[in-house]
Amino acid sequence: MNSDPNLTTMVEYEMGYAADEFGKVFSGPFSGEKSAYRCTNIERHHWSLEQPGMVFDLDIKVAEKPPRKLGLFNLPVLEVKFSFADTEAELREIFFHRFHQYFHKGGG
Repeated sequence: MNSDPNLTTMVEYEMGYAADEFGKVFSGPFSGEKSAYRCTNIERHHWSLEQPGMVFDLDIKVAEKPPRKLGLFNLPVLEVKFSFADTEAELREIFFHRFHQYFHKGGG
């Protein structure tokens, strides 16, 4: 693998979630008892995630942005910032594969 695990990698998304809804899913079922990940709540809308037995260090912060208005609908917009430290590219890819499957909404 060519990635340097000592580099910090930042990834940012905009998602259709409210911050509290995201937090309940992320720190609940996503990283729960049956998951390989363990979540620590640092403060409201800020978490740390680790994977026991692996060199996996992830810091996640979310912030609500103004909703998108589509006619009479207001859709939530959540800025999600992932900051990986000391995490190899393969482990980041595995995390995002699970994350996308777990948090996918709509889109058929």
